[in-house]
Amino acid sequence: MGTALRSAAGVAAVAAVALSVSGASTLGQAAASRERVATERAEATAQAVADVWRSADSSVLAAGQAPVAAAPADVDALTAEVLGERDGGGASRSQDRTAGWTGSATTPTAPADDPVAQARAQVRELAGQESADRADAEVAAQAATTSAAQVRADVEAAQAQRAAEEAARALAAAQSDPRGLGASMAADRGWGGSQFQCLDRLWTKESGWKWHADNPTSSAYGIPQSLPGEKMASHGDDWATNPATQIAWGLDYIADVYGSPCSAWAHSQAVNWY
Repeated sequence: MGTALRSAAGVAAVAAVALSVSGASTLGQAAASRERVATERAEATAQAVADVWRSADSSVLAAGQAPVAAAPADVDALTAEVLGERDGGGASRSQDRTAGWTGSATTPTAPADDPVAQARAQVRELAGQESADRADAEVAAQAATTSAAQVRADVEAAQAQRAAEEAARALAAAQSDPRGLGASMAADRGWGGSQFQCLDRLWTKESGWKWHADNPTSSAYGIPQSLPGEKMASHGDDWATNPATQIAWGLDYIADVYGSPCSAWAHSQAVNWY
């Protein structure tokens, strides 16, 4: 009887151990299955996130622009990233991409537990920021172009003003002393000394060196008494008021017709005109 009880107890113990081992095995398999499912889901999520970034880069490159953000290098790295985020382990690379960026007030907020939605939100935010940056760059370029054009216009206006002032001073000086200007211009031609004396006698007789001298009996005009006065327009549109233009024309006329002021003066003395 004792032996039978001991045998029964042994069988029960063996059965208990077998049951325990079987239960543990079943629990282990269930845990492994859950871990495998979680891993597969994480990998699928990582793949989806990677697809979001790759799609964003492809569309940007097709438009001829710089990528809005770097796509993950591989799915394994992104899987580790997503798993790290779900485990609460540090900042992700997707968070690094948008560090320091401020999204638009109208940008929808992605659920914290949805990495794919977060990736899409980040792509939208980065694309919007890039668009704003391009607009700012275009405005800056236009402003720079406008500014450069304005600077050139200001410089040209200042140069024109300075030239006009210099011309006005030169004209005033010539009108105040046409004889002195005539002596200088004749000397430049080699007609100094006696040649200028002949020129001085000739034009003193003709006009008294007055740049506005107008012969009442003919259309002769100016210091050299050009007949008509409009002939001097060949040397400048200001022939009616500028002694320098009149003198330049008169000296050319004497050189072409008489060769020298003294020859012109001799002709004037002989026939009373030159």
